[in-house]
Amino acid sequence: MNARMINSMLGRTVVRATVAVVAGAFLLAAGAALGEHRAESLAQMRAAGPNDAEHAILAKLAGNYDRVIKFVGQTGAMAQPSSGTCTFSLELGGRFIVEKSHDVVFGRPVDGLRIYGYNDATKEYEMARMYTMSNAITLMKGTSSDEGKTIDYVGEATGMRAAGAAPLRAKFVRVDADQFTVTMSTTDASGKDMPFQETIYTRKK
Repeated sequence: MNARMINSMLGRTVVRATVAVVAGAFLLAAGAALGEHRAESLAQMRAAGPNDAEHAILAKLAGNYDRVIKFVGQTGAMAQPSSGTCTFSLELGGRFIVEKSHDVVFGRPVDGLRIYGYNDATKEYEMARMYTMSNAITLMKGTSSDEGKTIDYVGEATGMRAAGAAPLRAKFVRVDADQFTVTMSTTDASGKDMPFQETIYTRKK
């Protein structure tokens, strides 16, 4: 083996070693950047936890309640109030509160599930409504101008009109620490608000 061949082999070895060092440094830098990104993401997730006043307002709902359901604008048997019970429980570290209700409406059992939360990104209250009289999930978004004493939710409901989805509103009003009401309404063709159901919640002692 002559000197030229030896020098060529040594040159290739140096190049390979240099490439390996550069690649290793790149991988280390990428790993560090990824670690920093993950740490930043975790910090943001923790910061988005239930530490604000809006989540604290929802958290106060936790507990067991009696429910009285009144159908607004009805007459005769349809005007008779129905009753039931429900439980509000905090979920996912207090980020959401879940209501499970069990009612008897006109002699028939009706179960419901509602999920309440507050979206820090959009600065809106959010709610998902489900019950055993429908296979649909009704999604609603709400705002409050009085620190959560009143929350006005808006959304759309399917099955209320033959033409398709109908505007749906839910007005949450806190009476005191142990009682609140939720009034459901839609709108007529002129846009006039038309309440059709009021539910009164009273905390069990």
